[in-house]
Amino acid sequence: MTALYSYTEAMKSYLHQYKFLQDVALANVFAEEIRLLFEKREGIVVPIPMHPDKLLTRTFAQVDELLISAGLPFQHLLAKTETAEQGKKSKKERLEASPLFEVTGKVEAKTYILFDDIYTTGTTMHHAAKVLKKAGADRVEAITLIKG
Repeated sequence: MTALYSYTEAMKSYLHQYKFLQDVALANVFAEEIRLLFEKREGIVVPIPMHPDKLLTRTFAQVDELLISAGLPFQHLLAKTETAEQGKKSKKERLEASPLFEVTGKVEAKTYILFDDIYTTGTTMHHAAKVLKKAGADRVEAITLIKG
């Protein structure tokens, strides 16, 4: 798992402004760093999706916008089936949770690179990687903008 930044007070403020105050223009702030990081990798980029209900509330898919701003191609291969945020669950609840994702596209025996805005407990990435591997992925890597 690779993260560009740590979860500092400045990053907490950025994420709040970006995600919750819907300041979509902030997707451009880290575009160059994200692009350079992915330039060194080979694989199909798969953004961690939002649950459709949350997308209605937020009005934009923040992970997609980060990739679009960086000019990176990506494929939607996952759908989120769970609405609860993993960081707000206890460890026991996270371990007992049903699968958070389902595969929605064709997965081949290739390398896939999951991308998310923040890595907190690792549950989201673990669940996403598990369903991609089960669907036939050879290898699954993970990159996030921020690690908590």
